[in-house]
Amino acid sequence: MVQDTFEHRVEPAYDRDGETAFKRLSEISTEVPDLLFLDWNMPKWTGKQCLIAIRRLPGYSEIPIIIYTTSREMKDKDDALRLGASYFLSKPASINQLYNELGYIFSLDWKMHELH
Repeated sequence: MVQDTFEHRVEPAYDRDGETAFKRLSEISTEVPDLLFLDWNMPKWTGKQCLIAIRRLPGYSEIPIIIYTTSREMKDKDDALRLGASYFLSKPASINQLYNELGYIFSLDWKMHELH
């Protein structure tokens, strides 16, 4: 479904919690992704803990990290951006809104994009 939705090739990967995601990303054999979505409210490690740890990994200081969350709290958004998130996406109310948000995110030239 994701493959047919956007013009760029998307290869999603999923981990159940922040600790597992960090371990996989820190493995030498893991290719650094072009874009990373991170849930702010994950089990084991929070999105905040995971974001801090990921930004310290070699090769991960510049990749776009999008926080995807149910939170609409301005403090969460401010914290995420201050800690190195590239974009803060509160889960939209409809699939159409999500489609539009993802289309926007995938269309950005992340090398030129300012934190938002």
